[in-house]
Amino acid sequence: MSQLLPFKLGAEVYALELIDVQEIVEHCQLHPIPGVPETVLGAIGFHGRIVPAIDLPLLLGFPAGLRSERMIVLTDEHGPVALVVDQLLRIITLDLVHSVLSQSDSEKDCIRGVLNRSGQMISMLDLAQLRLLLQQICTGNGDRK
Repeated sequence: MSQLLPFKLGAEVYALELIDVQEIVEHCQLHPIPGVPETVLGAIGFHGRIVPAIDLPLLLGFPAGLRSERMIVLTDEHGPVALVVDQLLRIITLDLVHSVLSQSDSEKDCIRGVLNRSGQMISMLDLAQLRLLLQQICTGNGDRK
């Protein structure tokens, strides 16, 4: 069984495996970083480290809007980075081994597959693809805003 942290981006539900999440932080002061793409909202202080805060909905092509005051800080293996989402949902437990995980066709959508949980579609975020997309955007080689 795997624990998932679901969250909303627009009307869609995405999720991360809880093992990839270091912490959920709340009410962090965002410090601006000059000259970064609009998807980088700024940086937060996190346990003595400076961590970039990424507007995940904007990065993945969702419209700008109100975001949750809580951020998902990824584990060191995938970070340091804080993901800002529209809304965090309650942790769920699923048996990913026996779940039908349909593969995404696009290389740039950062989805490693889609789960059907009682009729609700949950897109599993691909952190390796997300990291590549962030690198492309931050170095000016990406084709997204």
